[in-house]
Amino acid sequence: MVPQRFVGPTGLSSFTHAVGGSLVDQVVHAPSADRFEATLVDVALGDARLVSARIGPLAAERRADPASAAAGSVFLLLARRGRGRITHRAGTGPIGPDRLVVVPGGEPFAVEYPAPSSLLFVALPAARVARTCPALDGPVRSVPLGSGGRPLAGQLPHLMAAVSGAPGPDGEELAGVLDSLLHLLLRRSVGDTAGDPLVALRVAAERLAERHLDDPALSVPWLAGRLAVSVRQLHRAFATGGRTPAEHVRTQRLRACGRVLAAAPDATVADVAARYGFASASHLGAWFRRTHGVTPAEWRARHAADRYPAGT
Repeated sequence: MVPQRFVGPTGLSSFTHAVGGSLVDQVVHAPSADRFEATLVDVALGDARLVSARIGPLAAERRADPASAAAGSVFLLLARRGRGRITHRAGTGPIGPDRLVVVPGGEPFAVEYPAPSSLLFVALPAARVARTCPALDGPVRSVPLGSGGRPLAGQLPHLMAAVSGAPGPDGEELAGVLDSLLHLLLRRSVGDTAGDPLVALRVAAERLAERHLDDPALSVPWLAGRLAVSVRQLHRAFATGGRTPAEHVRTQRLRACGRVLAAAPDATVADVAARYGFASASHLGAWFRRTHGVTPAEWRARHAADRYPAGT
């Protein structure tokens, strides 16, 4: 296992790319790019990946992307040294040696590490999650490891070291060890933490809506029906996030319209409005002005200027 080393502004860019390849795409920021330093070790074990990172102070963020290739996958985050926090749909949770953080691949999040930290990730592909631990593909969660979980988590770095240079048969046996270790670790931590059922319902509804933004059937009653709950229950669930389900759908559809307007200059405002459930171009325009302070045409022109600055 030869660590990859990343230094300075170029290293920060390369580290961002490497983390995206090993885990999920995200934007990484450092307080000072010139002083940025990090190392990364990435090993495959069966269909999982073990990723170890030593980092200086940094922050990273990822926006929701239900269409991402990472959707359905999950990565587990364990801080061997250092502390931070992760902000997600359901709130903010701690990152530390006594916590296990579960991050589904399609979920948005923002993380902060104010001091140098040593982190370990276990990346699980979508097929494995669906087959062996579908409950992980829910909201982001930071759960306590507890007295039983910490010794189990402490074995992961040793297992990672044992993988280096292991021949084929040994590698297969080590993959079996990882399976058993994860089964016990998850049962003792995530399996015992139901969380707030209303928050879980809200997150499930948000994710479902984001996968169907261009579906004409998308509505509050449609969401409730798909999730087998009443409209009243759905409103109670969304109250945990401070807005209504209709407001969430409209906000996400406006964001989708903004992305299309910026990226597809040939798409008319009327076509974009119809695609994402707005009654007309003027209806979309009214919401755009209310939300962004500009018309759809002004939004498109602004982003065209960003893509093609003067003199290029």
